[in-house]
Amino acid sequence: MSADIFGSQPADEDRLAELYDLEHDEVLVDLPFYREMARRTAGPVLDLGCGSGRLFGALLEGGAPRILGLDGSAALLRRAEARIAADERLAAAARDGRLSLLRGDVRAISTLNIRERFDLAVAVGVVPHLDGPEDALRLLGGVRSVLARGGRFVIDDLGPAEMPDRDMPLSIDWRRSLGGREVVRRSELVRRESPEGLRVAFSTIADAVQPDGTIARLPASHALWYPSPEALAAPVGQAGMVVELSYGSHDLEPLGRESGRRIYVVVYEPTTAPSHEVRVG
Repeated sequence: MSADIFGSQPADEDRLAELYDLEHDEVLVDLPFYREMARRTAGPVLDLGCGSGRLFGALLEGGAPRILGLDGSAALLRRAEARIAADERLAAAARDGRLSLLRGDVRAISTLNIRERFDLAVAVGVVPHLDGPEDALRLLGGVRSVLARGGRFVIDDLGPAEMPDRDMPLSIDWRRSLGGREVVRRSELVRRESPEGLRVAFSTIADAVQPDGTIARLPASHALWYPSPEALAAPVGQAGMVVELSYGSHDLEPLGRESGRRIYVVVYEPTTAPSHEVRVG
């Protein structure tokens, strides 16, 4: 949830959003999965925590007739607007009313006066930025209220193999170039096991070289929650939903202890008919 990522940080939100894209725009492995999810559901899509719209192109390619991107960060939504303006396919969809943005808290969907109903909702990397099971229930309840009958909700986060198994001291985790200028990010984390899953205090410091040779230092801190399967299953059930399918990767590998992703396809009104797996083409 980008509002939590950037909220109350003593730094320039637009610069943080730029660095966010610098890291996340390199992620391409999940695009075929979301393209196929859009194709199979063949209806309007709600992209929760959409950020700057990294998934928009894939969802349109999958035939989504309508996309609503929801995020709490004004800075990331400004970057989404810039992404749309720079891509004729996205710009055409926006002009036709098939792609729009909305600023709001994913935990408070019911307060946003969304009158549409969606056949597919997706939340990539959103759950870790919730505060715990109560926040998850608010999210799920809000999603249920805007899903069409039989609609699917994809929850996509890190899997068991990617969970930190120890505290990590402050160290460099990447160096990248931004407009020909070097950016170095350092991070540290402190983990704590809890009854509802793993709690992680994650802090970063990004040093970005400016055109005049000075360095802008951008600190950020995040309180992350990686729920246990039981801690996530409980609010799913309380929201009147069930996990229809689970995967351990965007290539549809089974979910297990060695999985790099934990992907749940949650359904609001399950049918008695056999479920069909998503095929990535």
